[in-house]
Amino acid sequence: MADFQSGKPALDDWLKDMALYNQAQGYTRTFVIADESFNVVGYHSVCAGMIHRNDVSRSSKGSKAPPELPVAVLARLAVTKQHQGRGLGPALLRNALMSVVSAAQLVAFRGVIVHAIDDDAVRFYTKYQFQPTKGMERRLILPTKDIVASIAQVTR
Repeated sequence: MADFQSGKPALDDWLKDMALYNQAQGYTRTFVIADESFNVVGYHSVCAGMIHRNDVSRSSKGSKAPPELPVAVLARLAVTKQHQGRGLGPALLRNALMSVVSAAQLVAFRGVIVHAIDDDAVRFYTKYQFQPTKGMERRLILPTKDIVASIAQVTR
């Protein structure tokens, strides 16, 4: 993991310095893709969270929503520079969304939230039906009802 370089230092440093600790403490679950030499070439991390109902659209929260809505949080997603453009980003997103769909059979989620690191990340996520939320720049949500359609789009 020491050689992981995605071009986004915050994502690289988090993988190197925090991923294992957060995994052990139960803060996030991190999944990696490795090459044939067992070098990590991509990863995503997921955890649970909450979002205030006023920060999402009516279609995301439904009617009679409680003050805070349970969400899955796609906390991190990155691919090394040399492996970008090969479909690993969409594959990691698809894996994360499939994990959320599976977990939603046991734990309720109204959607998947991502805090996009920059405008390039916003463009990546909006391509797969993530929508802006209110109150925070570059925070996006994919309502649970749209996850299956998004997975199908990622697969194409």
